[in-house]
Amino acid sequence: MSSPALTTPPSAVVEPPRAGRWGDQDLLIVCHNYDTFVKSQVDPLAAAFDSVTVLVRYNPIAEVSEYLPIQWLRPYRKDAKVDLDAVPENVTVALTPLLYLPTDRGYEKLGAKHARALGDQVERLGIDPDLIHAHFTWTAGYAATRLGTEYDVPTVVTVHANRDRLLEEYSSGTAGIYETWRTADAVIRVNERDVPLLERYSDEVHAIPNGFSRDRYRLLGRHDAREALGVDPDRTVIFTLGTLKRRKGHRYLLEAMEHVVETHPEALCVIGGQGETIRDLKRRRRNLGLTDHVEILGYVPEGNVDVWMNACDVFCLPSLSEGNPTVMFEALGCGKPYLGTDVGGVGEIVTSEEYGLLCEPADPEGLATILAEGLAREWDARRIREYAEEFTWENVTREIEGIYADALGGRSSRTEPLTVSSGR
Repeated sequence: MSSPALTTPPSAVVEPPRAGRWGDQDLLIVCHNYDTFVKSQVDPLAAAFDSVTVLVRYNPIAEVSEYLPIQWLRPYRKDAKVDLDAVPENVTVALTPLLYLPTDRGYEKLGAKHARALGDQVERLGIDPDLIHAHFTWTAGYAATRLGTEYDVPTVVTVHANRDRLLEEYSSGTAGIYETWRTADAVIRVNERDVPLLERYSDEVHAIPNGFSRDRYRLLGRHDAREALGVDPDRTVIFTLGTLKRRKGHRYLLEAMEHVVETHPEALCVIGGQGETIRDLKRRRRNLGLTDHVEILGYVPEGNVDVWMNACDVFCLPSLSEGNPTVMFEALGCGKPYLGTDVGGVGEIVTSEEYGLLCEPADPEGLATILAEGLAREWDARRIREYAEEFTWENVTREIEGIYADALGGRSSRTEPLTVSSGR
């Protein structure tokens, strides 16, 4: 199936900002999406290479949601998976068509399908990579390590999965998943907590967190932000953002709000995002009598996210499971305290009550306690922003470049994996 490189509007093209560290070498990115955290890493990394090719796994079946009301397929459509805004001039983004049913029970076979499709696409496009970096273990990581073995090219795999998903993969018995971790020249996990799990399969496990865009997420005036959004300046605003799915724990946030409004009757919880639980959340809001205290926005355009971050008093994420949520770094970048559950790598980032407050997951009373306390506190937005600077994408990608240097240098000088200590 033909899949030409996606067209990038000329006005959206930007030049790489610095001279390439590996100016004569080519990087191949294998991923499921080219947006949010993947794009945010790839674009600054592009400056270090002569060229970067991004091959995005894509299921053409998803396009039927353009004509039929199948909401759950929409995130898998081409326009949802690929963000072509401000793509560096040396980055080419193309789709790797992989036809399968999203409910396909042939889970183990999907990796082999992706590997074959990836190999065909690389050959068709004439790609000759010096380094391969895959995002997510299954199936991108599996396909990438298979390709790396075939081409004798070093491969790096970043494990982005939330902790529950990682534990499922870890105990799945799927040979391809374990093979991916064993075969990769380096494995990156987005938190330190899960490094010991992966060290069973690799001597090259590194903890590198997600990050945020320094220029996009910054301090703005709360008054101006609220005016732009039409938010009542007299309300105390809790903002949360994320896909509306059960794992995100929004039901517990609604239950917590039932307690919060008793001490903060002016409180307004604004929920941004779309997904499968939106109807359930609206029903719960009504049943709990929170219609005046909870606003469900639905989809929030990317250009409005930082405005909402600045308009709120505190940011909350009540997730049941995470890897290391990008939205946490974005909130901190806007100088907002992070009030949420201690899951995944969250506790490795929110290390002081100067930056936020944490509670256990699925505990509405505990969540209500930290929300009430957070709303009553005076927070130092500049101090929070200063701390967040450690996690800009520029700093994160420097750490990734260090992994690349080891992988590229190691292949020419060793046959056994180089052993380094895990952690940042």
